[in-house]
Amino acid sequence: MNKLLLTYILTIGICGAAGVGTGIVLKKTIGPIDEMYPPGFDPKEFSPDTEAIMKKYEGLSDKSINGVKNFTDAEVVNVSLELFKQNENCYAISKGNANTIVTQTIRNAQVKIGDEYYEDQISYSSMVAVAKRSYQHGKDGPIEVYEGTANGAESATFPSSPTKVYEDKQEYKDYLGKTLDEFFIYVISDKTTLDSTRSTRGDDVVIKMNLNPNLSTFYYKTQMLNLSGLSNLPPFSEVKLTYTLGKDLTLKHLYIDETCTATKEGIPVPAKTNNVIDIYYYANTLYEKGIPNTNESFDFTIKEA
Repeated sequence: MNKLLLTYILTIGICGAAGVGTGIVLKKTIGPIDEMYPPGFDPKEFSPDTEAIMKKYEGLSDKSINGVKNFTDAEVVNVSLELFKQNENCYAISKGNANTIVTQTIRNAQVKIGDEYYEDQISYSSMVAVAKRSYQHGKDGPIEVYEGTANGAESATFPSSPTKVYEDKQEYKDYLGKTLDEFFIYVISDKTTLDSTRSTRGDDVVIKMNLNPNLSTFYYKTQMLNLSGLSNLPPFSEVKLTYTLGKDLTLKHLYIDETCTATKEGIPVPAKTNNVIDIYYYANTLYEKGIPNTNESFDFTIKEA
Protein backbone atom coordinates (compact mmCIF):
# COMPACT_ATOMS: atom_id res chain seq x y z
CA MET A 1 0.00 0.00 0.00
CA ASN A 2 1.53 3.33 -1.05
CA LYS A 3 2.27 6.12 1.41
CA LEU A 4 -0.27 8.49 -0.15
CA LEU A 5 -3.02 5.96 0.43
CA LEU A 6 -1.84 5.45 4.00
CA THR A 7 -1.93 9.19 4.57
CA TYR A 8 -5.55 9.39 3.45
CA ILE A 9 -6.62 6.37 5.46
CA LEU A 10 -4.79 7.28 8.66
CA THR A 11 -6.09 10.83 8.78
CA ILE A 12 -9.39 9.34 9.87
CA GLY A 13 -7.77 9.51 13.30
CA ILE A 14 -8.21 13.27 13.30
CA CYS A 15 -11.91 12.69 12.73
CA GLY A 16 -12.05 10.15 15.54
CA ALA A 17 -10.89 12.80 17.98
CA ALA A 18 -13.55 15.17 16.77
CA GLY A 19 -16.65 13.40 17.90
CA VAL A 20 -17.78 16.84 18.88
CA GLY A 21 -20.65 19.13 16.92
CA THR A 22 -23.81 18.57 14.95
CA GLY A 23 -25.49 19.52 11.72
CA ILE A 24 -24.59 19.47 8.02
CA VAL A 25 -26.11 19.90 4.59
CA LEU A 26 -25.13 17.23 2.11
CA LYS A 27 -25.44 19.38 -1.01
CA LYS A 28 -21.67 19.96 -1.11
CA THR A 29 -20.65 16.48 -0.07
CA ILE A 30 -18.52 14.46 -2.44
CA GLY A 31 -19.01 10.74 -2.94
CA PRO A 32 -21.87 8.31 -3.52
CA ILE A 33 -24.12 9.18 -0.58
CA ASP A 34 -27.07 7.18 -1.94
CA GLU A 35 -25.38 3.88 -1.06
CA MET A 36 -26.39 4.39 2.57
CA TYR A 37 -29.06 7.06 2.38
CA PRO A 38 -31.64 7.12 -0.45
CA PRO A 39 -32.50 10.29 -2.40
CA GLY A 40 -34.71 12.59 -0.35
CA PHE A 41 -33.44 11.17 2.93
CA ASP A 42 -34.14 13.74 5.65
CA PRO A 43 -31.99 13.58 8.82
CA LYS A 44 -34.55 15.69 10.67
CA GLU A 45 -36.79 12.63 10.81
CA PHE A 46 -34.54 11.02 13.43
CA SER A 47 -32.76 14.04 14.92
CA PRO A 48 -33.73 15.18 18.44
CA ASP A 49 -36.18 18.03 18.85
CA THR A 50 -33.85 19.92 21.17
CA GLU A 51 -36.17 22.89 21.51
CA ALA A 52 -39.06 20.70 22.69
CA ILE A 53 -36.79 18.73 25.04
CA MET A 54 -35.44 21.90 26.65
CA LYS A 55 -38.92 23.38 26.95
CA LYS A 56 -39.97 20.21 28.78
CA TYR A 57 -36.89 20.49 31.01
CA GLU A 58 -37.37 24.20 31.76
CA GLY A 59 -40.90 23.44 32.96
CA LEU A 60 -39.61 21.19 35.72
CA SER A 61 -39.54 22.40 39.31
CA ASP A 62 -36.70 19.97 40.04
CA LYS A 63 -33.96 20.32 37.42
CA SER A 64 -31.66 17.73 38.97
CA ILE A 65 -31.19 14.17 37.80
CA ASN A 66 -34.16 13.22 40.00
CA GLY A 67 -36.38 15.67 38.13
CA VAL A 68 -35.74 14.01 34.77
CA LYS A 69 -36.35 10.44 35.94
CA ASN A 70 -39.22 10.14 33.44
CA PHE A 71 -37.11 11.48 30.57
CA THR A 72 -35.62 8.94 28.19
CA ASP A 73 -31.86 8.50 28.30
CA ALA A 74 -31.55 10.27 24.95
CA GLU A 75 -33.53 13.22 26.31
CA VAL A 76 -31.36 13.42 29.44
CA VAL A 77 -28.19 13.41 27.33
CA ASN A 78 -29.55 16.15 25.06
CA VAL A 79 -30.41 18.31 28.06
CA SER A 80 -26.87 17.86 29.41
CA LEU A 81 -25.31 18.67 26.01
CA GLU A 82 -27.45 21.78 25.63
CA LEU A 83 -26.61 23.01 29.15
CA PHE A 84 -22.93 22.53 28.33
CA LYS A 85 -23.24 24.64 25.16
CA GLN A 86 -24.93 27.41 27.13
CA ASN A 87 -21.91 27.93 29.39
CA GLU A 88 -20.09 31.21 28.89
CA ASN A 89 -16.68 29.58 29.24
CA CYS A 90 -16.02 25.88 28.82
CA TYR A 91 -13.86 23.41 26.98
CA ALA A 92 -13.56 19.73 26.10
CA ILE A 93 -10.39 17.68 25.70
CA SER A 94 -10.38 14.29 24.04
CA LYS A 95 -7.59 11.74 23.93
CA GLY A 96 -7.73 8.43 22.14
CA ASN A 97 -6.39 5.99 19.59
CA ALA A 98 -7.53 4.98 16.13
CA ASN A 99 -6.29 1.49 15.33
CA THR A 100 -5.99 1.02 11.59
CA ILE A 101 -2.82 -0.16 9.84
CA VAL A 102 -0.92 1.33 12.76
CA THR A 103 -2.06 2.90 16.01
CA GLN A 104 -2.79 6.56 15.42
CA THR A 105 -2.89 8.78 18.53
CA ILE A 106 -5.62 11.39 18.35
CA ARG A 107 -6.05 14.59 20.32
CA ASN A 108 -8.81 17.16 20.13
CA ALA A 109 -9.53 20.28 22.15
CA GLN A 110 -12.49 22.63 21.84
CA VAL A 111 -12.66 25.88 23.75
CA LYS A 112 -15.40 28.47 24.14
CA ILE A 113 -14.69 31.84 25.74
CA GLY A 114 -17.71 34.06 25.29
CA ASP A 115 -18.22 34.30 21.52
CA GLU A 116 -14.71 33.16 20.68
CA TYR A 117 -14.26 29.51 19.68
CA TYR A 118 -11.25 27.33 19.05
CA GLU A 119 -10.54 23.75 18.03
CA ASP A 120 -7.21 21.91 17.98
CA GLN A 121 -6.90 18.52 16.29
CA ILE A 122 -3.76 16.35 16.15
CA SER A 123 -3.39 12.88 14.62
CA TYR A 124 0.03 11.29 15.00
CA SER A 125 1.89 8.06 14.27
CA SER A 126 5.20 6.99 12.76
CA MET A 127 3.55 7.02 9.34
CA VAL A 128 1.27 10.06 9.38
CA ALA A 129 1.48 13.30 11.36
CA VAL A 130 -1.27 15.82 10.63
CA ALA A 131 -2.86 18.66 12.54
CA LYS A 132 -5.62 21.22 12.10
CA ARG A 133 -6.42 24.28 14.15
CA SER A 134 -9.54 26.41 13.71
CA TYR A 135 -10.65 29.75 15.14
CA GLN A 136 -14.15 31.21 15.04
CA HIS A 137 -14.46 34.89 15.84
CA GLY A 138 -18.00 35.71 16.95
CA LYS A 139 -21.14 33.60 16.87
CA ASP A 140 -21.46 33.87 13.08
CA GLY A 141 -17.84 33.48 12.02
CA PRO A 142 -15.60 33.93 10.15
CA ILE A 143 -13.67 30.72 10.74
CA GLU A 144 -9.93 30.56 10.12
CA VAL A 145 -8.38 27.12 9.51
CA TYR A 146 -4.67 26.37 9.87
CA GLU A 147 -3.39 23.04 8.57
CA GLY A 148 -0.11 22.00 10.19
CA THR A 149 2.22 19.13 10.94
CA ALA A 150 2.14 17.13 14.17
CA ASN A 151 5.48 16.92 15.99
CA GLY A 152 4.20 14.38 18.50
CA ALA A 153 0.99 13.18 20.08
CA GLU A 154 0.22 16.58 21.63
CA SER A 155 2.25 19.16 19.71
CA ALA A 156 2.21 20.56 16.18
CA THR A 157 3.58 23.33 13.99
CA PHE A 158 1.20 25.64 12.16
CA PRO A 159 1.69 28.30 9.48
CA SER A 160 1.51 31.97 10.44
CA SER A 161 -1.37 32.60 8.01
CA PRO A 162 -4.59 30.60 7.73
CA THR A 163 -4.79 27.86 5.12
CA LYS A 164 -8.44 28.66 4.54
CA VAL A 165 -10.89 31.29 5.77
CA TYR A 166 -14.61 30.53 5.79
CA GLU A 167 -16.54 33.79 5.77
CA ASP A 168 -19.79 31.82 5.72
CA LYS A 169 -20.16 29.61 8.77
CA GLN A 170 -22.60 27.39 6.90
CA GLU A 171 -19.94 26.57 4.31
CA TYR A 172 -17.66 25.28 7.05
CA LYS A 173 -20.54 23.30 8.49
CA ASP A 174 -21.36 21.76 5.13
CA TYR A 175 -17.80 20.54 4.84
CA LEU A 176 -16.96 19.36 8.37
CA GLY A 177 -20.37 18.63 9.84
CA LYS A 178 -20.17 21.18 12.62
CA THR A 179 -19.22 24.73 13.39
CA LEU A 180 -16.99 25.55 16.32
CA ASP A 181 -19.92 26.71 18.45
CA GLU A 182 -21.31 23.17 18.19
CA PHE A 183 -19.63 20.33 20.03
CA PHE A 184 -20.95 16.82 19.45
CA ILE A 185 -21.38 15.30 16.02
CA TYR A 186 -23.37 12.18 16.86
CA VAL A 187 -27.15 12.19 16.40
CA ILE A 188 -28.58 11.31 19.81
CA SER A 189 -32.32 10.67 19.88
CA ASP A 190 -34.80 7.97 20.80
CA LYS A 191 -34.85 6.97 17.12
CA THR A 192 -31.08 6.47 16.94
CA THR A 193 -30.77 4.62 20.27
CA LEU A 194 -30.77 0.83 20.02
CA ASP A 195 -30.54 0.34 23.78
CA SER A 196 -29.30 2.26 26.82
CA THR A 197 -28.86 2.00 30.57
CA ARG A 198 -28.79 4.56 33.38
CA SER A 199 -26.99 3.94 36.66
CA THR A 200 -25.41 5.86 39.52
CA ARG A 201 -21.75 6.10 40.45
CA GLY A 202 -21.44 8.02 43.70
CA ASP A 203 -23.13 11.38 43.09
CA ASP A 204 -22.86 10.98 39.32
CA VAL A 205 -25.15 9.28 36.82
CA VAL A 206 -23.74 7.11 34.02
CA ILE A 207 -25.68 6.65 30.78
CA LYS A 208 -24.47 3.97 28.38
CA MET A 209 -25.86 4.14 24.87
CA ASN A 210 -25.64 1.66 22.02
CA LEU A 211 -26.54 3.69 18.95
CA ASN A 212 -27.72 2.79 15.50
CA PRO A 213 -24.34 2.87 13.73
CA ASN A 214 -25.82 4.19 10.49
CA LEU A 215 -28.25 6.86 11.66
CA SER A 216 -26.21 8.23 14.58
CA THR A 217 -23.18 8.88 12.33
CA PHE A 218 -25.02 10.57 9.46
CA TYR A 219 -23.12 13.87 9.86
CA TYR A 220 -19.93 12.25 11.11
CA LYS A 221 -19.55 10.18 7.93
CA THR A 222 -19.62 13.31 5.79
CA GLN A 223 -16.92 14.92 7.92
CA MET A 224 -14.73 11.85 7.50
CA LEU A 225 -15.39 11.72 3.77
CA ASN A 226 -14.40 15.34 3.19
CA LEU A 227 -11.55 15.56 5.68
CA SER A 228 -9.88 12.26 4.84
CA GLY A 229 -10.51 12.02 1.11
CA LEU A 230 -12.13 8.59 1.33
CA SER A 231 -13.73 6.91 -1.69
CA ASN A 232 -17.19 6.84 -0.12
CA LEU A 233 -19.04 7.24 3.13
CA PRO A 234 -17.43 4.93 5.73
CA PRO A 235 -19.89 2.34 7.11
CA PHE A 236 -19.98 2.05 10.90
CA SER A 237 -20.66 -1.28 12.57
CA GLU A 238 -20.60 -0.08 16.19
CA VAL A 239 -21.12 3.15 18.10
CA LYS A 240 -21.15 2.95 21.89
CA LEU A 241 -21.11 6.08 24.04
CA THR A 242 -20.81 6.31 27.83
CA TYR A 243 -21.76 9.65 29.39
CA THR A 244 -20.99 10.67 32.96
CA LEU A 245 -23.21 13.47 34.30
CA GLY A 246 -23.32 15.27 37.63
CA LYS A 247 -26.51 15.18 39.66
CA ASP A 248 -27.25 18.67 38.29
CA LEU A 249 -26.91 17.20 34.75
CA THR A 250 -23.49 18.78 34.30
CA LEU A 251 -21.65 16.94 31.53
CA LYS A 252 -18.37 15.59 32.91
CA HIS A 253 -17.08 12.83 30.71
CA LEU A 254 -17.72 10.91 27.50
CA TYR A 255 -16.17 7.63 26.43
CA ILE A 256 -16.45 6.67 22.75
CA ASP A 257 -16.07 3.16 21.38
CA GLU A 258 -16.71 2.88 17.65
CA THR A 259 -15.80 0.75 14.66
CA CYS A 260 -15.95 1.68 10.98
CA THR A 261 -14.37 0.77 7.65
CA ALA A 262 -12.59 3.44 5.63
CA THR A 263 -12.09 2.88 1.90
CA LYS A 264 -9.62 4.70 -0.31
CA GLU A 265 -8.82 3.72 -3.89
CA GLY A 266 -10.91 0.58 -3.48
CA ILE A 267 -9.01 -0.68 -0.44
CA PRO A 268 -11.15 -1.12 2.72
CA VAL A 269 -9.38 -0.58 6.04
CA PRO A 270 -11.19 -1.40 9.32
CA ALA A 271 -10.70 1.25 11.99
CA LYS A 272 -11.37 0.90 15.71
CA THR A 273 -11.46 4.09 17.76
CA ASN A 274 -11.41 4.43 21.54
CA ASN A 275 -11.64 7.99 22.72
CA VAL A 276 -12.02 9.71 26.10
CA ILE A 277 -13.46 13.22 26.30
CA ASP A 278 -13.21 15.20 29.53
CA ILE A 279 -15.41 18.27 29.96
CA TYR A 280 -14.23 21.34 31.87
CA TYR A 281 -15.80 24.56 33.11
CA TYR A 282 -13.61 27.54 33.92
CA ALA A 283 -15.24 28.09 37.30
CA ASN A 284 -13.64 24.96 38.78
CA THR A 285 -10.53 24.33 36.71
CA LEU A 286 -6.96 25.50 36.44
CA TYR A 287 -7.41 26.62 32.85
CA GLU A 288 -6.73 30.37 32.63
CA LYS A 289 -4.57 30.64 29.53
CA GLY A 290 -7.36 31.42 27.10
CA ILE A 291 -7.31 30.56 23.41
CA PRO A 292 -3.72 30.04 22.21
CA ASN A 293 -2.20 31.94 19.31
CA THR A 294 -1.04 30.04 16.24
CA ASN A 295 2.53 29.90 17.57
CA GLU A 296 1.44 28.54 20.97
CA SER A 297 0.69 24.96 21.95
CA PHE A 298 -2.49 23.85 23.63
CA ASP A 299 -2.02 22.21 27.02
CA PHE A 300 -3.70 18.80 26.76
CA THR A 301 -2.62 17.91 30.32
CA ILE A 302 -5.03 20.30 32.06
CA LYS A 303 -6.86 18.71 34.95
CA GLU A 304 -9.60 19.87 37.28
CA ALA A 305 -8.52 21.74 40.38
